[in-house]
Amino acid sequence: MKDLLFGLIFITLGIVVIVLARDFPAVPGMHYGPDLFPTLIAIGMIIGGTILGVSAMRQISQTGAAIHIAQGFIRSSLGALLPCVLVAAYVLFNETLGSALMMLLIMLVLLIQQGVRILPTVAISVTATTVISLSFGHLLKVPLPTGPLGF
Repeated sequence: MKDLLFGLIFITLGIVVIVLARDFPAVPGMHYGPDLFPTLIAIGMIIGGTILGVSAMRQISQTGAAIHIAQGFIRSSLGALLPCVLVAAYVLFNETLGSALMMLLIMLVLLIQQGVRILPTVAISVTATTVISLSFGHLLKVPLPTGPLGF
C-alpha cells in the first residue's frame, strides 16, 4: 500500500515539475534551456513512480490482499509529515529565531522522533548546526538570518 501511494506521489510531483519547468525563461544562443535538467529529473520521477506503483499493484493482486490502512501506516505517514511541518516552521520563524537556532531545534526534534538517545542527539545537532552555519555563513558568505543570540 505504501509503495502504491508513494508511486502516485512521485508521478504527481514529476508532472508538477515538468509543468513548472516549462515556464523557465529561454537562454539566448543555447540549444537547451534551464528547464532541461528539472525535466529530466521529473521524467525519472515519473518512471520510478510508475515502476513502484505497478510493482505494488502486482504484489497486491498476487497476494489477494485487500487494501487496509494499518496503524503502522498511519504512524509512518505522520512521521513523514513531520519534516514538512518543520520546514514550514523554519520558513516562518527563521527571521525571528535565526537560522542556527532553527536548524538546531529541527535536528533535535527529528533525531528524538527517530528514537536517538538524548546525549547523541544533542551532540549531533550542535555539531551539524555549527558545521552548516560556519560553512554557509562564513565560507560561502550566504547571508543567514541571525537570531536573538547573534548567530
